[in-house]
Amino acid sequence: MENKELKENITEEDGFRIINEMINTAKTAISDNSFHYLLWGWLVFIAAALNYYLLVYVKTEYQWLPWLVLMGVGGIIAGIYGAVEKKKEKHVSYFSKFMAYTWTAVVIGIILMGFIASNFGVRAAYPALMIIYGIGLYISGRTFKFVPLIIGSIVCWICGIAACYVTFDYQLMLLGLSVLIGYIIPGYILKWSYKHATV
Repeated sequence: MENKELKENITEEDGFRIINEMINTAKTAISDNSFHYLLWGWLVFIAAALNYYLLVYVKTEYQWLPWLVLMGVGGIIAGIYGAVEKKKEKHVSYFSKFMAYTWTAVVIGIILMGFIASNFGVRAAYPALMIIYGIGLYISGRTFKFVPLIIGSIVCWICGIAACYVTFDYQLMLLGLSVLIGYIIPGYILKWSYKHATV
């Protein structure tokens, strides 16, 4: 009975206010979560740079090794960090779940790109990887109205399309550029925003 009365007393304006409060709460959560953008941004950037160096200058057949090592280390760090944060979390919001589902789909897409790479070569897979990166960034940016992530997603898509028309060494440079603008810079902006919001 009380719930029915409460629903009747909530105006359209109150409804929008509640939704905005939920979005602002979620924005604080995503700002605090800049860790993942910075972790994966830097790991992919470093792996792409090392891959480029080993391919162009060292000319070794083991130029793929940085990916194996750094992505493995990243997975372990992200897993431990996620487990610790989950224990601290008192309430899981709808937006947190939505973002978790979005990024789970992105990670699955990235892993599945391995099958494309093994069959058609990494040169065919890298453009698709950048496009998938961009999808996760676009959804996050639009959901939380955070412009740097939206810009980052567009840069990832442009780099993904450009990567279709260049050699593999240039693809690595485009990949580095896409994560720099898509992950690293927005990650630092998120970190700075959260730090100043909590001071």
